[in-house]
Amino acid sequence: MTEIGKTKPQGQPLRAVQEKEGKAQAARKSRGQGSGQAVAEEVKLTMKAKLVEFLLLVKSEARHNFENQTGLGQRAAGEGLDLEKMQYNGKPLTELSPAEAQVLVADEGYFGVTKTAERLADFVLFGGGDNLERLQAGREGVQTGFLEAEEAWGGTLPEISYQTRDKALTLIDARIQELGGSLVDVRA
Repeated sequence: MTEIGKTKPQGQPLRAVQEKEGKAQAARKSRGQGSGQAVAEEVKLTMKAKLVEFLLLVKSEARHNFENQTGLGQRAAGEGLDLEKMQYNGKPLTELSPAEAQVLVADEGYFGVTKTAERLADFVLFGGGDNLERLQAGREGVQTGFLEAEEAWGGTLPEISYQTRDKALTLIDARIQELGGSLVDVRA
């Protein structure tokens, strides 16, 4: 993310606000107001200017991110990737009964090995297309992600995680081999 002072905000620049405040401060001094009060006013206006600058930056960054997300969504839809299929739209997880949770993590359930591996592989296969380098980078990214998950987890993940990883890699590997590529293994 960009730092506040490194981007030009839309609207009145901070320097213009500071110059205006400098003139106002000189006018206050000529009217005999105390320097302590003037300093406090200057600090207050400077803080307001920085806040406005920050809010403009946040607005600009948000607009940029939303435009990117919209573009990705349109590209995905145009190329046949169903984004709705890739996200869970069911009952909030905190409201599930044990039986409902068991159905979701069953092999054919939304969070089960098969469905999760398919979503993971579909993401890599869609992003890679027919480009072997991108497919291999996606495969490597899956493996790296699992290594990072192990580190965050503090060691070995639940067995279902490894089953999911292996099934996803099998799907990705099949596409790489179909295109005549070789496999890269970052676990070594």
